[in-house]
Amino acid sequence: YRFERDRAGRVVFLGGSITNMKGWRDLVCDNLRHRFPETKFEFINAGIPSFGSTPDAFRFSRDVLGHGPVDLLFVDAAVNDLVNGQTGVEPLRGMEGIVRQARLANPMTDIVMLDFVSPPMMDDIRQGKTPVVIDSHEKVADYYGVPSLNLAQEVTERIEKGEFSWAKDFKDLHPAPFGQKLYAASIARLLSDAWSGPLPS
Repeated sequence: YRFERDRAGRVVFLGGSITNMKGWRDLVCDNLRHRFPETKFEFINAGIPSFGSTPDAFRFSRDVLGHGPVDLLFVDAAVNDLVNGQTGVEPLRGMEGIVRQARLANPMTDIVMLDFVSPPMMDDIRQGKTPVVIDSHEKVADYYGVPSLNLAQEVTERIEKGEFSWAKDFKDLHPAPFGQKLYAASIARLLSDAWSGPLPS
C-alpha cells in the first residue's frame, strides 16, 4: 500500500555478513525500484557480520527503528545462529524479539524471514531433518504470520537434482554471484506472489 499509493517506503535489511555484503540485497533493491518506478525508497543496510538473531534483537531499536517507521523488513539470522552455537530456544527468542519489536513499533510492517544455507544445514536436510535454527525461526514465522523463505532447503534440493553444484556455482556460505542471484530470484518470486493482484479499493 505504501509503495503503490503513497509512493514512498522504507526498506530495512537486518542480518549478518550475507546481508551486509554486495549481492542479493542490491538485487532486491533494484527489483523494488523496477516494480515501483515512481516510489521514493529509503533502503537501509543493517547487516553486521557474525551477528545472529540475539544481538540483532538487542540492537533493533537503534539500527532499525532508529531510522523511523519501517514498511518492509528482511531478516537473515539462520547461518549465524548456527555458527554461533545457538540452541533451539535462543534463536526462537531472538527472532521473536525482532518480530515483536517491529510489530509493536508499527503493526503494518511487513517482515520476510530468510533462512540462508550452510553445509551443516545441507547435511541435516539430506537426512530429512529441519536444521534446529530454521525450525526455531519457522515457529516464530508461523505464530506471527510472517512469510519465510527456507533457502537452505531450496539450494539443497536443487543441488541434489543436479541443477548446479556447491563447489562450482555456490562456492561458499557467502555466495558467489550465482548464489546471490538465486537468493534474489527466490525473493522476487515471493514478492510476485504477494503482489499478484491489485490493491483493494
